[in-house]
Amino acid sequence: MSETQIIYDGKRPAFAVVPYAQWVDLRRRAEATMTDEDLFDAARAEDDGERLPHNMVKRLVDGEPPLKVFREHRDITQEALATATGVSIGYVSQIERGTRRPSKKTLAAFAMALNLDTEDLA
Repeated sequence: MSETQIIYDGKRPAFAVVPYAQWVDLRRRAEATMTDEDLFDAARAEDDGERLPHNMVKRLVDGEPPLKVFREHRDITQEALATATGVSIGYVSQIERGTRRPSKKTLAAFAMALNLDTEDLA
């Protein structure tokens, strides 16, 4: 099981699957040859540009429901979020209080309405 597997997208190679130990070694070698400037440029290339204020990060770390934190950060009312996603205000409130869990579909709708990735709300 030490062979690399190539996954094609049509006729072109799209992904290479390598054994984990080989990946760790490749990554270690790549990082060892990169300068600080190279690492900075690589991180900047992956940057989505959004920064979260400290108080928001603290609220998330302290366990406050992400839906509430991001909704308030975007300055959107529960009513506006409910309207945008086709759910009731009470349902939004229950999710924010932690008494209900949204379905994957509803979570995706919330994420879209708040311009987030679904994982940000999970």
